[in-house]
Amino acid sequence: MALLPRRLAVRLRARLYPDERGFTLLETVIAITVIFSALLALAYTATIGFGYESLARQKLTATGIADQIMEQVRGLAWDRITAGHLSTDLSGDTNLVTGCAGDGAGVYRYLSCAPGATPGSGEQVVALAQACPVGSPDCVYPLVRHTGQIVQNNITYDWKTYDTNNCPSSTSTGCTATTPYRLTVTVTWTGGRAAVNKIVQVQSLFWSPGGCRSTATHPFAAPCQPFFYGVANLAPGNVNISGSVSQTSFSNGDLFTSGVESSVQQEQLSQVQGSFTQSGVRLVDDSGIQTAGGTIAATSAADTDPGTGSNAYSRVQCGDVGYPCSGGSVSTGANNSVTLTAPGGETAESDSTTTAGTPNVCPPPSDTAQTDQKACGGSRIQQGSALLAVLSLAGANPALGSAAVGQIAAASSSPNKTFVDRVQNPSTSMCTPVANSDGCAEVTATQVVGTLNVGAIPSGVSAPAGWNGGSAWQGYYFSIVGYQGSVSAAVGTNGPSPAPLPAVPGATVNSGTVYCWNGTNGYRSASATSSSVSSLCSPLTFVQVIGGHTVSVSISASTTNPASVTTTSTAPSGTTTRTDATAQVVPPKATILYAITVDGLSVANLTITVNLNTLEARGVYAVAPTKNS
Repeated sequence: MALLPRRLAVRLRARLYPDERGFTLLETVIAITVIFSALLALAYTATIGFGYESLARQKLTATGIADQIMEQVRGLAWDRITAGHLSTDLSGDTNLVTGCAGDGAGVYRYLSCAPGATPGSGEQVVALAQACPVGSPDCVYPLVRHTGQIVQNNITYDWKTYDTNNCPSSTSTGCTATTPYRLTVTVTWTGGRAAVNKIVQVQSLFWSPGGCRSTATHPFAAPCQPFFYGVANLAPGNVNISGSVSQTSFSNGDLFTSGVESSVQQEQLSQVQGSFTQSGVRLVDDSGIQTAGGTIAATSAADTDPGTGSNAYSRVQCGDVGYPCSGGSVSTGANNSVTLTAPGGETAESDSTTTAGTPNVCPPPSDTAQTDQKACGGSRIQQGSALLAVLSLAGANPALGSAAVGQIAAASSSPNKTFVDRVQNPSTSMCTPVANSDGCAEVTATQVVGTLNVGAIPSGVSAPAGWNGGSAWQGYYFSIVGYQGSVSAAVGTNGPSPAPLPAVPGATVNSGTVYCWNGTNGYRSASATSSSVSSLCSPLTFVQVIGGHTVSVSISASTTNPASVTTTSTAPSGTTTRTDATAQVVPPKATILYAITVDGLSVANLTITVNLNTLEARGVYAVAPTKNS
């Protein structure tokens, strides 16, 4: 086949592919213009978006500042809200107007003279017409001064506070202040986008009707009620032993007696708590701290606060999970040693209830159970066997045997007890409330200590004449035998005169005798309340030769204080009311120095202190507040 002429072939291809001719210059210009316009629109939109995003962040910051200022105002006392600003601090504020019809000189109103669309507009600004000296309680930020600045992210935010009320109690004349106080906080700033309202405003209403102002005891909208508080407490006492014992790393140790506590607080809510702490021991040497027996208090608690989820009745006893009330021993040293032993077999119970009765037993048996459906707390603990601190000098040359340097025996069937009870109408041994009175709260506590002995002589040393005998306290340098103290207090009101007041506080050492070495051949004794206790002890010093070695024993009492009894009571004149009562008993205290040497070298050098701690009963009562109280 003959080939087509070249020109004819080109024409045929052009007809077959007409769309491959390309862009003209005009088409290219138009396309670039369209793309450029789209990019401009996108850039403009992004700029606007970024601007509003920045404004949103600024408003968020301003809102946080406003909330911060408002919270600071909420933290002020109610009297500070009713006092408001200082009039000398308000002049020149563009948000305030003065000279409104009917207002006196110096009266400011917020934004305008009459109510407007903005809440608070037209309300009178609360202000005191006085100076603000440095340190004055009226100069309370952020009401005085009422303006300020805070810088955040290089932007200055101006804040202002306005305390308004049309009949403020601080300046009211001829009106009754019955409306809440309105607190307005405004925050403004400049910069960024123009023609945008850069202001954040928050408001809060403050109102505190007279009386019942504590939300801790009166969280609900209900009538005012009287306040009662009672606590009975016996903190654990101890015999502390400190010093050095040869061939050991002993530093100090303690014999802790048991402790009990009960408390009741009632106003609109009833709150009851109690605890017991088992007797125990603690020893400190180079290895650290060792303990046995009671180290953690077992606690019962009950209340009527719906926010806590607590029950109306709580009981905890020895043997419950976490409170085995087991004993044990801790020791340091080998041949010479110090061993402290805590008793097992203790029995204890703490009951707390807001509605005493069946099945909410309070106080623990075998004391008489309350059945009046009122708040009640009771705790008790009975020591098992003896608390014991034993010094062994078997490693000395010569071996001197062992000695009980501290011992507290159990008082059989005589527990430590605390009891607090809210009494309304039924008669009790402490107060006799009558109908339509507030009633009273009664508080009692009892401390019982088994025979306490300090300072036995090592078994390998012959004791001086008159040292040993058949009594439980003989064979020791210092002893307290049969000690028992009790306290009681009642507070409240019995109604109109001539009904009797609640019983006055009572603090009594029911029994107890203190024995101490007389320095020669026997012991002196005195009642636990006697002032002669302080001069009861005389030094014991004797020397023996054992196996060719000179052994010296020296024991003395540096101080001993008699038991003291303190009672205080407050009863307003001409009333049948007791608002405060306290009773305390402090048992005898002693500090004993105990030293043993062999051939002039110290084998044991100890300081032993006896502190059985204070027994206390305390009650507080306040009548229901009135509107103006």
